[in-house]
This record gives sequence, C-alpha cells and structure tokens, in this order.
Amino acid sequence: MVPRVSIITPSFNRAHVFSQTLDSVLAQTHEAWELVIVDDGSTDDTEALVATYAARDPRIRFHRRSREPKGACTCRNEGVGFARGEYLLFLDTDDLLEPFCLEQRVRAMDAQPALDFAIFPSLMFENEPHDLRTWWNVDKPQTELVRQFRQDAIAQGTGVMWRKDAFERIGMWDAELRIWQDIDLFFRAYISGSRYAKFFDLPPDLHNRTNHASLSRANFFEPAKLASRVAVIRRAVDLLKEHGRLDQLPEARFMVAETVIGAARAGEAGLAMGFWRWATVCGVLNLADGARLLASCLLHVLRAHRFNAVAQLIEILESPMRCTSTLGKVPYEVLKPARHL
Repeated sequence: MVPRVSIITPSFNRAHVFSQTLDSVLAQTHEAWELVIVDDGSTDDTEALVATYAARDPRIRFHRRSREPKGACTCRNEGVGFARGEYLLFLDTDDLLEPFCLEQRVRAMDAQPALDFAIFPSLMFENEPHDLRTWWNVDKPQTELVRQFRQDAIAQGTGVMWRKDAFERIGMWDAELRIWQDIDLFFRAYISGSRYAKFFDLPPDLHNRTNHASLSRANFFEPAKLASRVAVIRRAVDLLKEHGRLDQLPEARFMVAETVIGAARAGEAGLAMGFWRWATVCGVLNLADGARLLASCLLHVLRAHRFNAVAQLIEILESPMRCTSTLGKVPYEVLKPARHL
C-alpha cells in the first residue's frame, strides 16, 4: 500500500515512553501511513524497541541521523527526505494519536486540496491521556501571526498536517536554531502567505505530553539560545518588510522585550543593548516602548532588580510589553468540540 501520510518522528533516549506512541500509530483507522523514525544517537533501548515493532509492521522504518547538526530538527528534515506520503505529520516520541487522527486529518485535507497545511486541536496530558483535561490551545479572533508574536500560538509541530511539497517549499525546519524552531517555521508560513485552515470544530485528535525535562526549557537564556531567539525575530521582521506588512512590525515588540530583558538578566549586556538598538531603528519599538525597555534593561544589568522598590518600577516599565497566553490553560469542558466524526 502506497502511504498517503508520512509520520515523521525524531527519537532520542525516550524508549521508556515511545511504546505508547508506537501503539497509538498502529491503532489508526486510516491505514495508508508510514512511520519514519530518525534516531539522534540514542544510547537506551530505542533501536531494539523499534525493531520489535517494525518486525510486526513493515510500515515502520528506522534510520539513524546521518548529518549535522545533532538535534530533532535535523532528524525531522532527514525524515522528510525519506517520506513517500502526500501528507506529513510530525510526531514526537512522547505524544499520542487518537485512533481517528489520520482519518480525520486526511479527510479535511482532501476536502480542500488548495491548502498547504491545516491546524487541528490537541489536548495536554502528563501521564495518561485526559489526565490534565486542558487544551494545548484554543481558537481566538486574533490572526495566527499576531498570536505567534504574542507567544499564544495555536499551531506547533505536532498539531499540524502539511502537504509535503508545501512544507519543502517553505524551507522545512531550521536545524541551526537552538530554540524556537517551530515559531520560526510558522512565522515563515504565515508571513509568506501559505494557505491554511483551522479545524477546531473537530474533536481533538492528538495528546501532547507535558515534558518538564524538555531540552528547550533548560538554560532558557544561555548565549546560543539567545542568539537563536534574536535570529528568529530578525528573520520575521525581515519577512514582514519583504512582504509589505509594515503595520505588523510593532507586534514583534513582545518577543523583543522578552529577549532583551532575558539577555540583561543573564549577564549578556552587549547582546541586550545591541538587540534593543536594532529594534528601535527598524521600527519594532516606538519611542515610549524603547525608553521603557532601555530603562528596564539597564536596571537589570546593574542587578538593581534585587531591591523591592526597583522591582516594582521594573514591573511598571515592562507591563506594556508583556502579553498573556492560554497555552495549556483552558479546561477541556470550556470549549468542547461542536461536531464529531
């Protein structure tokens, strides 16, 4: 059977939970799929575990990462190269599919052949599906681009189904980034005009595991990750200018402020000041926000935030450049899906 969907999974030392993910793939009601696993150098029992599953079902294929840099995005890009399906679904080793996931997504994509990708709803869990009973995120009136800038994204790596040719055309994953790879991917998609639709009236078909040990959460403001954050924001701003969307430039101020303040607190004063200067020159920060952010940055560099009165002042200075997010916070009961399969 020629696969219609290629499920791409990077793997690295997650054998203790991977069997649940593999079982959820094998349980799919839609049968025209392949699972392409690209391992990132696991030292646990991942390869042996996958071998047992591949022996049961030849639709499961295992590969080892063959190029640099090390990381999940390199594995995902290699997986796309091996993929034979019309559609792509990126699935991590600790997330789970509902049995109807592929059937639901293929039906939605087939019904709108002009789409480059589609966004579907998913739920958060910790140990077993439905134990947290919260949405990964929910639909809102704001555009997806605005929500992305405000750190309230509706789409992430595993919540989307792509047409393979559209994903390749958008440039695939940037494997050089140390953080925000999915943010970068969707900035490129939204700003360049990729065609997409949201299907949040359908039941959630994927469960995202809360991973407190995520590599991206560790040392969140280390220099290499700061550099990646700066690169993502600058690329998004450049794309806005390239596509004549100058009215959207101020939306980047939230990410700029978070990055500048994070750099200042991490002792990276040069990076913080350089990025602040760039944001004021290119039109992301107006005079008022620029002055507030500069004052806050200097207070952090001087370590003055340790004093209560200064901490209160910093709170006042930064509040206009902070935004709120409902990621993982909305209870399932608040917005149950309107229709089912």
